[in-house]
Amino acid sequence: MKQAWSVRGGRPWQDIFQAEALRNFLGPDGKTPFSVQPDGSLHLVFSLFIDWFNPFGNKKAGKSHSIGAIYLVCMNLPPELRYRPENLYLAGIIPGPKEPELHQINHLL
Repeated sequence: MKQAWSVRGGRPWQDIFQAEALRNFLGPDGKTPFSVQPDGSLHLVFSLFIDWFNPFGNKKAGKSHSIGAIYLVCMNLPPELRYRPENLYLAGIIPGPKEPELHQINHLL
């Protein structure tokens, strides 16, 4: 997992760890880059996703029902492993029958 931080820049980017914003992101002390990991520590980067789906399939209920899922993905994993189902973390489910408004989603996050 620490190897993810050893990815260096270059364009076009092939991995999130090549982004300057992430490489220059400061740790909790506000001085040391988050990418600097003292011995015995592991700095993990997660990505948050929200996806909506119709629990009844598209044909049976049309677009009348929608349920949301909140996922976390550990970006420190190699790209070929990140999005495998066994590596996704289901952080929450947003019940339907309709998608909530943006201000309502903010309370869930």
